[in-house]
Parts: sequence; C-alpha cells; structure tokens
Amino acid sequence: MSVLYACKLCFLLVMLNSASHAVAGNVAPPTPIAGFSLPIVSNHDTPGRLGQFDANLTSIGPHIAPVGWPLYGVLVGVGSGQTRHFYKLGLDLVGNLTWIQCQPCVPEVRQEGTVFDSAKSPRYKHMKPTDPKCTPPYTPSGRNRCSFYSTSWNVAAHGYLGSDTFAFAGSPGAGGHNRDVDSLILGCTHTTDGFERLSHNILAGVLSLSRHPMSFMSQLTARGLIDSRFSYCLFPGQSHPNARHGFLRFGRDIPRHEHMQSTSLLFTGPGYGQSSMYYIRIIGISLNRKKLNGVKMAMFRRDLQTRRGGSVIDPGTPLTRLVRAAYDVVEAEVAADMHKQGARRSPVPVQGYHLCFGSWGHAHFPSLTFNLYEEATRLFIKPELLFVRVNQHLCFTFVPDEEMTVLGAAQQVDTRFTFDLPGNRLYFAQEHCSADTRATV
Repeated sequence: MSVLYACKLCFLLVMLNSASHAVAGNVAPPTPIAGFSLPIVSNHDTPGRLGQFDANLTSIGPHIAPVGWPLYGVLVGVGSGQTRHFYKLGLDLVGNLTWIQCQPCVPEVRQEGTVFDSAKSPRYKHMKPTDPKCTPPYTPSGRNRCSFYSTSWNVAAHGYLGSDTFAFAGSPGAGGHNRDVDSLILGCTHTTDGFERLSHNILAGVLSLSRHPMSFMSQLTARGLIDSRFSYCLFPGQSHPNARHGFLRFGRDIPRHEHMQSTSLLFTGPGYGQSSMYYIRIIGISLNRKKLNGVKMAMFRRDLQTRRGGSVIDPGTPLTRLVRAAYDVVEAEVAADMHKQGARRSPVPVQGYHLCFGSWGHAHFPSLTFNLYEEATRLFIKPELLFVRVNQHLCFTFVPDEEMTVLGAAQQVDTRFTFDLPGNRLYFAQEHCSADTRATV
C-alpha cells in the first residue's frame, strides 16, 4: 500500500510527561498484567517491499497486514450473523478513529471483499447526537446521527459514528473459534478523498491503535480485554506473500529483552497538548556513528504556536520523513559519503525519491543513528534499510517533510518496539524479526 502521510497535525497535540524519568542504556520494560498475540498477515506484491504478516492468536485479536511499500493493515470481522465479513484495515498509530467504507460510498474504492452495509447488520447502532461521545471533533447531524470528518495519511473520510460487533479469528490454541466483542465504536464512511491511493484495492478502511479514547486499542483497554502495552517486530519482505506471519503482542506475550533501550513517549508538557500520536524526542543524527554537527536539536522541537515540529513513530507511514532542515543536512552527507566511494548521483528525483544513484559500484552503504534525549539512548538504522532499488537506480529511503519528523515502517524493520502507555515509554532493541514468525498454514 503506497501511502502518503499528511494531516497528522489535525489531531490534538502531545506534552512531555514531567513525571517520566530518563532511562538510558540497557533496560527491560515493566512486567505487564495480561497478554495475547494478534495475527499479522503479509500481502505485499513485490519482493522489494515489506512483507505483511499473520500471527498466532492466544485469546482475541485481528490479523495485521502490512500492505504495499511498506504499510500494515489489520484483518478484523465487522458485523454479526450472515452480514459479518472480514476486512483489512490500515494500521494507524496517528488517527483517532477506526473507520471502514460503508454502503453507499462515493466514490466506492475497490477493496478486498464486499463493502460493509450497516443496514443489514443486526447489531449495528448509529450514535445519536445526544450521546456524550458526540463532542468535537464529532458533530451532530440533521439525520439524528453523529458525523465525523477524519484526515490521516493524506486521506479524508466523512460519515457517521456507530457501533457494531468486531470479530477476531481464533487460533488452534484458542479452540479455533472466533472471538466477538460487541458494541465497539467505528466510523461508517460514506465519502472519501484520496483513499484510492491508500487502499491499493485491498484495504477497507483504517484501524486506530492511538492513545485516543475512541481508538480501537483504547476501547479494548477500557473493557479490560487487553493490557495497554503492545509490541511489534516488523520483518523484511518475502518473495512469496503470506508465506510467513509475525505477531503483534500484548502484555505477557511481549518477549522480554535484557538489553532494551527506552525513551520517553511525550504526552504532557509545553508545546504538546494532549495528542493521540506517539511523540519521541530526537536531539541529533549520526551517520556511520559520527554525529552530524549540522543537525541541531532545535530542528526537532515542537512549536507551540504553529503546532509544527516534533517527532512521532508510526508504522502506518511507509518511509521515514525528516523535517526539511534536518533532511537537507542528512541528504548532503549521504550524497557526499556515496560520492567518495564512486557512486554517481541521478540528476533528478526518481519516483518521488529525492536522492538516487544511477551507479554505485561496490560502495558501502552508510548506517544512520537517531540520538534520543536520554543519554546514550540511540536508535540504530542499519544500512540496508536506508536504500531501495527503483528500476535501475538506488534510492535513499528518507524523504523531506515541511512540518515534522516521522519514523516510518521501512526503517523499523528488525527492531522490536514495545509501547508502554501507562509508563509513557517506548522500549526498543534490535532483533532478527523473522525469528518471531511462523509458516502460514
């Protein structure tokens, strides 16, 4: 799913939690209370793209699928009885709301399976404008319903809020039965703009794992069905889609590492407000483990008045986006490093990639490191995650952004990320993520 990222600032903004203490070096996340794993399925269409995943279910959970280059979706059932269908929804750590295409939908973007028809689902209920949850950004409509307008990934969606039964496919360990969760809130979308660029004829909508109270994850947490900690480890693309599946893990199902690093998830403090996004604090960048003096901490600060800046982590954004000032420095340094090794830069961008090389011979690709706020806490990006073959070119997989920095899916491969929301911390460690997969049956 080739996906554009934008409009991420349409949601409420996040502040630094002053109660969070810096944790540096080698640490392990706190022991969670309960655990289960969700299946992640692969549906990419070229070996050069990240694979999608399918996972083992021990309790409840959707199938999560990275679609396209490289974005991830979740397979969940919506509806009840004969009206139930399973849909692939784009994995979203930025947006506030889970939504799917509903009949009638204009335009009706192609997807896998039939478009959801709420009128035929016995348990579907429209949210009334008098519902306490129908507050801004959601608004009462003239049809005795509560309407929403959502923007994320450069996609706009408009429709009405409602609730229905969600179903998660069971595994042999769970008796092979589906697990139903009733009355989960979702957006029933009747109008979209730009969704065809996101869907790739596969996705039916998006599924939110953000902090927002209306997100899928927050609703399950509020019901005590999941622990508010989750973890994933994205593995490289496969030549045979769906050959293997990985895991999105919660609670005790999250593997413990003795050598994890951690950094604060910024949630309260000046310049952040309250946000559903997962902000981290970047203070610098190193190339080949040498600090780039031209990249300043101020480039990653969030501006309170303009609400621009800051850095978030999101596997729903395919490629890492660097705020323009930092990107220009990094691009120049990468180009210079490759030039010294005899690589020849392409004179024009190639398919949206700003830095490409027409020939590169035996050049050794550089590595890149994000230096985080806590002393000695560094997020290392290995060389093979920084470049991709595009036709006859080799292209740098970072792109510039005019507003903020986003650590995207392509640069998260082979690193385990564990989100500890009660502790407001992000734990991470390099891992051979393919080892945490199994063959798809």
